[in-house]
Amino acid sequence: MPTQSFIQSLTRTATARGTEAELVTIECTTTSGFAGLQLVGNISDLCRDGKERAKTVLEGLGFKMGHKRILINFSPADSRKEGNHFDLPIAISLAGLVAGKPAVYNPNDWLFAAELGLDGRLRPSRAAVPLMLTAMENGLKGAIFAAENAAEIRALMQVSKLHSKNFQYYCFERLEDVLAFVFEGVKPFVDTIDDEEFVPVKLKTFDDMYLDERLQRIAVCFAVGRHSLLLRGTPGSGKSMFASRLPSLLPRLAANVHLDTLKIHSLLGEKMAPSILHGIPPFRQPHHTTNPHALLGTGTQPGELSLAHGGILFLDELPEFRRDLLESLREPLETGTVHVARAQIKSTWKSSVQLVAACNNCPCGFHGSRKQVCLCSMQKVLAYTNRMSGPLLERIDIHVRMPELKPSQLAHLQPNQSKHLLERVESGRRFMVDRWGDTRSNCEASMEDILESSGIAGERKGALLERLEDSQVSSRSLLRVLRVARTLADMDQSSGLDWSYISEASGWRPQNRV
Repeated sequence: MPTQSFIQSLTRTATARGTEAELVTIECTTTSGFAGLQLVGNISDLCRDGKERAKTVLEGLGFKMGHKRILINFSPADSRKEGNHFDLPIAISLAGLVAGKPAVYNPNDWLFAAELGLDGRLRPSRAAVPLMLTAMENGLKGAIFAAENAAEIRALMQVSKLHSKNFQYYCFERLEDVLAFVFEGVKPFVDTIDDEEFVPVKLKTFDDMYLDERLQRIAVCFAVGRHSLLLRGTPGSGKSMFASRLPSLLPRLAANVHLDTLKIHSLLGEKMAPSILHGIPPFRQPHHTTNPHALLGTGTQPGELSLAHGGILFLDELPEFRRDLLESLREPLETGTVHVARAQIKSTWKSSVQLVAACNNCPCGFHGSRKQVCLCSMQKVLAYTNRMSGPLLERIDIHVRMPELKPSQLAHLQPNQSKHLLERVESGRRFMVDRWGDTRSNCEASMEDILESSGIAGERKGALLERLEDSQVSSRSLLRVLRVARTLADMDQSSGLDWSYISEASGWRPQNRV
């Protein structure tokens, strides 16, 4: 068994496990045998290639490897090491071994994560947010990343409760700058980014869209209670336009949800969208030809469902999606998580989304239109609508028939319509938050909680449920009616739950297939 004296250089990094990460120690030492670099410790080919990049860049900076065998061990050995970010910690560990001098900042106390270009530039690492969180959770003194990861690291530090005044992080552009910091104590001139460097985010608003009072009320209800929504109508009735403007009514993400969203989007390995950095709820719109991996995710990569966590998943042309894909959404819509098992890797992705779906009335789109004749037989219309299963439709809170727009209505656009809608949303949410707190919405409330908070108990409760049962709806539909009704009452600042709200919410349930 080797002793600590044989280990010449220790460097810390981590390997991602979905949205979590595990700390990894890189041990570097010389040993007998043929000259060269040998990596051990259950590492992927991508990680193994990093030794050549690190060696080439270090030799270009004047480090001499010499004619000796260098062993680089990744510990713990039983966990798989995946990712492009191991280049930098390998280079730091090799430099510490070859330089033979103590470091000003001990690499064993810092986490290093970045890919190396052959010119010595640091390239961004995938999963920077989970790696950073692991460094803080394990009590390291700081972390080093590529400059291109700075924006997401900055956003993380603003929302993370783990942030300590003693924890430091720096983002560098070149390997020689990292070496100067570690071995000479030279700090970078700019180590973070300023708030003004974030790109301003401008969302689409309803100011350019005509909404009657019913659609305005539906939009506000959707945003206040975080309900799901199905839009049905003829082509050109504004279904996609309405859906794309809903994010402008949603509040910023709560700190815990924003943190989860940062972790998920960090796994994409691409520049993070400014909207995600700012905590604006994501809006994802996968095409109807998508596949299960792209929608649900894999063992290592999140899908569109998880990328929409905390925001909106918009499925346009809902009947055109594969039936098995639509059915796979049923459990995640209920639980807010999606479980994926692929090739001996099991992952659980958070997927608490507001589903917004849109569809035409028939294959040609004009069934029920007053402007154009439908060319579809009733058999085709039924076959088209039956692509959407009853259990899936039952899980959607609000069903809306979009009216056909009249040209004369375009003359009645309200320039401040979005501002007024947002004021109504904020008022309704304040009333709801006073009851549930800021970590819960009406879409998550149980039937007992809704009735109790609305002052409905005893004989009144029995009479109400008996009256609702006469409508012959399922228990799931009944719960969704009560949730939407509770939101409508919150919009009017009403603590009680009058029958008028329940009746209105019942009218937003699916009535028939055509």
